Amino acid sequence: MALLVGFQDDDRPEHCMPFAAARCETVPYALVNAALSCVPWVDYVVAPLVNAQFDALDLAAQLSSAGYRGRFIVVTPALPAPNVIRQEIEQLCPGLTVELVPRARI
Repeated sequence: MALLVGFQDDDRPEHCMPFAAARCETVPYALVNAALSCVPWVDYVVAPLVNAQFDALDLAAQLSSAGYRGRFIVVTPALPAPNVIRQEIEQLCPGLTVELVPRARI
């Protein structure tokens, strides 16, 4: 199961992504902790790098404090040095497996 955080209902971030075969549920940022407590078997949490309510580091901190230990996939635009962002998130939120995936061009 994948929780999609920060995407609109009509947005399809799973297209051509590693979690495309998973059951995907869209969740608002404000309800991430509630969703994780109701569905503790979540395999993926997927979010954009930045949106109007939060950024990936904000969400990573929330996931870490909730005890989430799954994969955190950050959907990004093309970036010159994505490993710098991944390493920063993993350093600040140990236990998360962070993967930055460039947004598929449709």
